[in-house]
Amino acid sequence: MSPRDETRRPKFGRIDPFCLLAVLPVLLVAGILGALVHIALGIGFAVFAGLILLFDSWVNRPRPVPRSDRPARPARPAAPPPPRGPARAPARAPARAPRPQDGRGPARAPVRRAGPPPAGR
Repeated sequence: MSPRDETRRPKFGRIDPFCLLAVLPVLLVAGILGALVHIALGIGFAVFAGLILLFDSWVNRPRPVPRSDRPARPARPAAPPPPRGPARAPARAPARAPRPQDGRGPARAPVRRAGPPPAGR
């Protein structure tokens, strides 16, 4: 494969958001060291944080697509797959007591109440 068959690869790509989990604490330390210890030490840590971002962007650069793998013209979009039914059958409604015809709600048994306690001696 000759170099002319490939397109140019960009130098840098997108920065991974999780890279910030490493960079932000280093920048915090750089600020503290620059303010309390020595400004050159703080600048050194800030440069280190910048190098971490630069390396991450370089690693995440997109790969070129060789010209031989690219289609000559855009292909037609594929037909959407047929719709599928639900993954599992819907749950059945719980069985209910039959309603009386007058529409007052389900028939309930009468509540039995205990009589007065037995008389003591």
